[in-house]
Amino acid sequence: MYRVLFVVHRKPELSRAEFLAHYRDVHFPIATTFPDLLSYEVFPLPATESDDTDPDAFAVMTFESAQAFESAVASPQFAEAVADNESFVASFDTFTVDHYKVV
Repeated sequence: MYRVLFVVHRKPELSRAEFLAHYRDVHFPIATTFPDLLSYEVFPLPATESDDTDPDAFAVMTFESAQAFESAVASPQFAEAVADNESFVASFDTFTVDHYKVV
């Protein structure tokens, strides 16, 4: 499996609740249309008195292979998601990660 971890930071003018509402209600449905996407999990951080430099969410997308991921990235659906990022994401980092199921 090929997994990509996204570390997502919201736009500063959005509250954590506004960011998560947009992520859930607008961005999730777009992402579910990505070709060859096997799994998409999002891990939002709880609303706390955290530093503004802390990320607001982590997301993991799983594909069968790097080629399947690259195919998804080249798709119009992915382009739609990238365009949507402009409305609620200030920045994000991506990492290719392994997975070990412990329990």
